[in-house]
Amino acid sequence: MQYDWTTFVLEIINFLVLVWLLKHFLYRPVIGAIARRQAAVEQSIAAAQTREQEAQALKTQYENRLVSWEAEKQKAGAALQAEMEAEHGRRVYALDAEIEAERGRRQALAEHQEEEHRRAAEEEAVVQGGRFVARLLARLASPEIDARLADLFIEDLQRLPEAQRQALRTALTEDSGPAIRVVSAFPLAEKRQGAIRKALAELAGRDLPCAFAVDDSLLAGVQASLGSWVLSADLRDELRFFTEVAPHGSD
Repeated sequence: MQYDWTTFVLEIINFLVLVWLLKHFLYRPVIGAIARRQAAVEQSIAAAQTREQEAQALKTQYENRLVSWEAEKQKAGAALQAEMEAEHGRRVYALDAEIEAERGRRQALAEHQEEEHRRAAEEEAVVQGGRFVARLLARLASPEIDARLADLFIEDLQRLPEAQRQALRTALTEDSGPAIRVVSAFPLAEKRQGAIRKALAELAGRDLPCAFAVDDSLLAGVQASLGSWVLSADLRDELRFFTEVAPHGSD
């Protein structure tokens, strides 16, 4: 077989032309398309990686936020629990104080009522005692007791302090009454009337007319009216003082 160099050269030229054409019209566009596709893929991969990083960052931020929220929730819960316990303590303290105050008021009221009952019982006992003594002395009243009280009346007049004597003299000087009125539960003997008249004259500092009378409501004793002054030593006034004044003296 013989080779035709002309044909061989033409074939080589045709092959080179084909290679150039393929490279120029097929290889370069394909390479460009592949490069663009690769660039697009790499860009997509980069975007995906960016989104993944952003997602991871968001995840981390969310997890951190959850941890922060959990810590804040626990802190708020602890503060709320402490506040509730403090409020409970304040209410319990206030309730205890109110109960104690109410107990004190009740105790004070009970003591006051007990004191009132005791005072009423004492007053009733004093009244009953006064009535008993009044009835007893009314039965025991006699001229002898009346005379003894008259003697005590004279002794009391003689023992009056000087200040009262001076006040009595001043009152008798200012008053213009007609006489000194002396009453007794029983008629007084003339000797005892003279002793009373003398004691009153010494007390007044001058002689004054005395009118003697009998008043059985005195039970026993003597009562003298010297102007605006009344001097007495009788059972009626002593019993009245015992039954009316004595209960108030226990306050």
